[in-house]
Amino acid sequence: MRPLAGIRVIELANFIAGPLAGTLLADMGADVINRNKRSLALDLKQPQAIEIVLKLAASSDVLLEAYRPGALEALGLGSADVKAVNPRIVYTSVSGFGQTGPERRRAGVNLIIEAFSGALSVTGEPGKMPMRPGLQTADVFGALFATYATLASLLGVARQGEGRIADVSLVEASIAAAAWEAAEYLETGRVPQPLGNRHRLNAPYQLFETADGRYLAIGTPNDQLFGRLMQVLGLAAHVGDARLA
Repeated sequence: MRPLAGIRVIELANFIAGPLAGTLLADMGADVINRNKRSLALDLKQPQAIEIVLKLAASSDVLLEAYRPGALEALGLGSADVKAVNPRIVYTSVSGFGQTGPERRRAGVNLIIEAFSGALSVTGEPGKMPMRPGLQTADVFGALFATYATLASLLGVARQGEGRIADVSLVEASIAAAAWEAAEYLETGRVPQPLGNRHRLNAPYQLFETADGRYLAIGTPNDQLFGRLMQVLGLAAHVGDARLA
């Protein structure tokens, strides 16, 4: 039996972050309504549809939503409305800029989040235009944090009997993912810069072009692996060189 078997999730979401979080919960065994396992088409501008969602919420464990902040409250499906029919429900909101603050109503598509959070400022070659990542990083980070918050909240319900409200911001998720860059800035005060294929601390830890026009990834994040690489290259005599420490 999968770990979330018996957990019911109502998903009100589109784009990537919300639906991917719902997919991850479903992969763990949750019964997700509106994407991945079971679907229900509702026009949320109709009072009858709101009644149906609240009736579902009364017997559900999680409501996962990715509407623009304030939109569901206006429809009568905000966290307070849903908790009024089910105090134990976990209410997870995913948005670009969070539920509070001056940017809360801004549209938060992936590229804008990557720019706003600073992720683009360290991506690409030094001195050139920042490079958009090939993956939807902001959306995926947001989905992972939303899943993490939902799982933690479900554990809280099991232990404390109270459902939590989780406010997941794609911007904050992207900033949290910048572990190396944040540590460098907090330790040195230097603003991290793009390094292309290179690493902030380790070398070699990058791509190299081969003679036949292909690319080779070599990563040696510790002294032992660096020593082994130097042996393979016939350069073992240089392992003790202080310049390579």
